[in-house]
Amino acid sequence: MAIRDLLLIAFIFGSLPFCFRWPWVGILVWSWIGYMNPHRMSWSLAESIPFAQVVALTTIGGLFFTKARQSLPRSRELYFLILLWVIFLLSTLFAVYPESAWAQFNKVSKILLMTFITLVLFQDPKKLRALLWVIALSIGFFGLKGGIWALLTGGQYKVLGPPDSFIAGNTEIGLALNMVLPIFLFLRSGETRPWLRHFLLAMFGFSVIAVLLTYSRGALLGLGVVLSLIILKNRGKILILLFLGLGIFLAGSMLPEKWFGRMETIQSHEEDPSATGRIIAWRLSYRMALDRPILGFGFQPFTPEVYRQYMPEHSYHVERSADAHNIFFQVLAEHGFVGLILYAGLILSTMLSLRKMIRMSRKDPSMGWIYHCTQMLEASLAGYLVCGFFLSRSYFDLFYHFVAITVILKTLFLIQRREEFKPMDSVSSLAKPKSTNLR
Repeated sequence: MAIRDLLLIAFIFGSLPFCFRWPWVGILVWSWIGYMNPHRMSWSLAESIPFAQVVALTTIGGLFFTKARQSLPRSRELYFLILLWVIFLLSTLFAVYPESAWAQFNKVSKILLMTFITLVLFQDPKKLRALLWVIALSIGFFGLKGGIWALLTGGQYKVLGPPDSFIAGNTEIGLALNMVLPIFLFLRSGETRPWLRHFLLAMFGFSVIAVLLTYSRGALLGLGVVLSLIILKNRGKILILLFLGLGIFLAGSMLPEKWFGRMETIQSHEEDPSATGRIIAWRLSYRMALDRPILGFGFQPFTPEVYRQYMPEHSYHVERSADAHNIFFQVLAEHGFVGLILYAGLILSTMLSLRKMIRMSRKDPSMGWIYHCTQMLEASLAGYLVCGFFLSRSYFDLFYHFVAITVILKTLFLIQRREEFKPMDSVSSLAKPKSTNLR
């Protein structure tokens, strides 16, 4: 057994008592395993151990004994999540392919369960910041490594994520990096140690290079949107512009011809098999939804039989495609129009909540960290939507984590506003001002 495996096993199993005693630590460890997938970088026994499941069970066990948990926040997003879970269950009960549908339902249910646990354990600014650190560093590791590797190899090869994970492919890791780019800057804004501020900026820069070298057109479009929003929202616009200008200059001078050839197909998608395949998959998803409009086909219905039935003229395409290549069409095909409405409603509600918090905290100095965090989360979710238009990652755990973080920010925002309006001589006046209704 490799030393790397022994160290990983020792660290994770050594953390279990802490995960049980302090379940919020369990969420941090679970997030690290889920996003960084350290076991996928080992070579023997550690690769096959279900670390995330072990940590999750330990955390859930500790949840029953801890006093540091809060009630679930009453929020539109919470109701959307619960209704989505119900629809996922119903669509699985009536799935066309029940065996694969139940397997995927179990995976998605674990993500949603840990999302709810995050909501009850992280209603504290310090814990929330710790969670963002774990998420950013776990995914940023691949941006830092991928960016350096791309520079050393002259950009000749695609940057990929950890194998057998949600972010294994080039477009998938591009999506994840786009979502954490704004988080690097949020964490940097609250950091006073110069070396750590420089490290976060370096991780940001190398992650931008890594996104470019995924050779993913969807990731490139997402990067353009995320960087545009960052420039508009960030107070240090000059530094960011100079840094990006230098990065783009260096990237442009090192990018090989085949990269430019790949990106040029964005304008000539009719001639590109990959792009036309996505359009075919979208049409297929729509036809499937018309046939089963209420609950859809259930999870993972894209089989050769479905292609032959609904897209016989393109049945050959199933050899190169086994999904919808779009977060919205994926939900539409798998859970019908009801599922699509709830999923789109969850996204819209989250974006509206972020926008409202941005507007209400803009001129309040005491809300500075909430203001900056909501701005960066808005950019992150915009990146998810743009990249998600080209791949099936409707159940990406990072998206649901960001929804939970948005709900927690709303709760912290209201608590802080209540404290501001509470009379100095009384503790009974905790009524919420009408202007702070963020539900």
